Amino acid sequence: MESLYPYFLIIHILCAIIFLGYIFTDVVLLSLIRKKLGEEIADKIFSIIGSRARKIMPLCLALLILSGGVMISRYINSEVGFFDTTLQQFLFIKMILAFVILVAVVISLSCYYLGLKNPLAKIIHILALILGLFIVLLAKMAFYF
Repeated sequence: MESLYPYFLIIHILCAIIFLGYIFTDVVLLSLIRKKLGEEIADKIFSIIGSRARKIMPLCLALLILSGGVMISRYINSEVGFFDTTLQQFLFIKMILAFVILVAVVISLSCYYLGLKNPLAKIIHILALILGLFIVLLAKMAFYF
């Protein structure tokens, strides 16, 4: 497993860039389209981008979660402990935040494919962006404290 770690790390980083990059673009940049160009044009643009994102993002998120799980098993396991070091505690917090994002995405996709009203529609991308930024900060801080 140790020899595969760099490959999981590359997959994890690329998926994180794609996932958070899309969320950042949607929350920060695309929200301006609605204000500048109006509802009708914004709805067309969002439907085009959304149809592609619904195909790419679930796979990207799945790879992100799976590669993160494999990598975290290097630092949190029965041999090295679970909450003994600051690194393990930060990684555990990262896992919880990632799980919240995963649950929100599963709820949203379920609502979409079942034709139900999504209760998270207005907040999911902002929530994912904020939690994602905290996850990135925790990832960096974990190895320095």
